[in-house]
Amino acid sequence: MIRVTIACPEALIGDANQLALCLGYGPEDGQTYGAALWQDDAGNRYALASAVVGEGFVALATGPLPAPRWGADPAAVARAQAALTPGLPAAPDRIATIIGDDPQVAVQALGVRLATGTEV
Repeated sequence: MIRVTIACPEALIGDANQLALCLGYGPEDGQTYGAALWQDDAGNRYALASAVVGEGFVALATGPLPAPRWGADPAAVARAQAALTPGLPAAPDRIATIIGDDPQVAVQALGVRLATGTEV
């Protein structure tokens, strides 16, 4: 098992949630990325998710995915997959991912912090 921490830019939350529907276990996975409570130094906003997943998660997330029985928008899934970028700092045009055991270290590597006036 590995831990993946993901920073999803605000504009891609809907697309990323469609991808989560395909990778997850039920329709509730369509709410994986909630409010964009995190920001980078430029003020761009992000929703964060962190989970322990199987070793094959990265290959699964980036490969062809069948539509789940509860449905997903294939165009949105394709946009989210195209935006996935492993190991880079967060940016408003990509869904940045970090694999590592400590989500706090991953958040620092992603270059985001809790937005001013926000509580989680």
